[in-house]
Amino acid sequence: MSKEARFLFLATFLLVSIGVVMVYSSSAVLAHDWHGNAQFFLVRQLIYVLLGTIGFFIAAALPLDFYRRFARAFMLLAIMLLMTVYLPVIGHAAGGARRWIHLGAFQFQPVEFAKLACCIYLADYLGRKIARVQKGELLVFVPPLVLIGFVCGLTLLEPDLGSVAFIVMMTSIVCFVAGIQLRYVVGAVLLFIPALYFLIIRVPYRLSRLEAYLNPWEDPLGSGFQIIQSFLAFASGGLHGVGLGQSTQKLFYLPSSHNDFILAVIGEETGFIGLMLVIALYLVFFICCIRIARRTEQPFEKLMATSLTLLIILQTVIHMMVATGLVPTKGLPLPFISYGGSSVVIDLAAVGILMAVDRRKHRSS
Repeated sequence: MSKEARFLFLATFLLVSIGVVMVYSSSAVLAHDWHGNAQFFLVRQLIYVLLGTIGFFIAAALPLDFYRRFARAFMLLAIMLLMTVYLPVIGHAAGGARRWIHLGAFQFQPVEFAKLACCIYLADYLGRKIARVQKGELLVFVPPLVLIGFVCGLTLLEPDLGSVAFIVMMTSIVCFVAGIQLRYVVGAVLLFIPALYFLIIRVPYRLSRLEAYLNPWEDPLGSGFQIIQSFLAFASGGLHGVGLGQSTQKLFYLPSSHNDFILAVIGEETGFIGLMLVIALYLVFFICCIRIARRTEQPFEKLMATSLTLLIILQTVIHMMVATGLVPTKGLPLPFISYGGSSVVIDLAAVGILMAVDRRKHRSS
C-alpha cells in the first residue's frame, strides 16, 4: 500500500466516523418523534457502514482485471435494477418518486449503483478505444452514449433530474480526460441546454426550486424555506459552533437535516472550524486520488481512478453548493457523511476499487 493509499484510507474513515456522529446528532429528535427510538437512524447507519466496510475490503481485494472483464455486465445490472423500481411489490415510491427497491427492512436506491457502473464502464470502454478517441472519431462515442443515455432515461422517469445531471457531468469530464476535443464536449452541452427548458421550466416543482434559488426570501415559508433554514444554521454556528447535539435548526426546522442538508448541521454545531476540518479531509482525499491516478500508466487504470474520484468529489462539491445556496436545491448526499445505505455502501466500495488501482501500480513498481 502506497503512502497515498494510507492517507486515502485514513481520510475516508475519518469522514465516515464524522458521519456516524453527525447522523445521530441531526436525527435523534426526529427518530424519537417518528419511531419512538432516538437511535433508530444511528443503528441503521452503523449497519450501512459495516456493510460498506465489507464492500470496501472486497472491492480492494478483487483484481483490477475483474472490473475490466465485467464492466458491461455492471451496466446491464444497473439498467435491470433501475427497471426493477417499477415492479409493484419490490419497487417503492415516496414523495412522488419511484427510486427505491425494498430489501427486507432496508431500501436500496439503484441509481447509486448505476453511477458506479458508469464509472467502471467508461474506464473500460474509453481505455480500449483511447487511440480512436484521441484521433477525434465521433462514432466511437455512440455505444457508451446509448447505454448511459438509457440509464439517464430510466433515472429521469423516476423522476431524478439531479442524478441525471450528475451522470452527464461526470461522463463529460471523463471523456475530456480520455482525450476528446473540448469543442465536442461544449457542443454536447449546448445541445443539452434546450432540453433543460422542458425538464425545468415546464415542470412546476422544479421551476419553484429555481425561483427559490434566485430569491428564497420571496417565498420564505414555501419553496425558499429549506435553503433559508440552511443559511440560519450556518449563521448560528459562527466560528466555534453551538456544540455537538445543540443545533436548533434540526428540531423540525431544517428538512432532510440528516442527509441532504447535513452540512448545515455540521456548520451550526461545529462552526467554521468544524467545516474547515471536513473540507480539509475531502481535500486530502482528492489529492490522494489524483496522485494515484497520475502514477498509473495504463488508460484503463487512469480513467478508473479519475471517474471514481469524480464520483465522490463531484457529489461533495454539489452538496456543499446546494447547502450554501450556490446552486438550486437538489438532494445529493454528502459522501461518507449523509445518512443512507445506498450511498455509504457504494462510496466505500468505490474507494476499495481505488485501493485496487493503487495496489496494481504499487506491485508493478
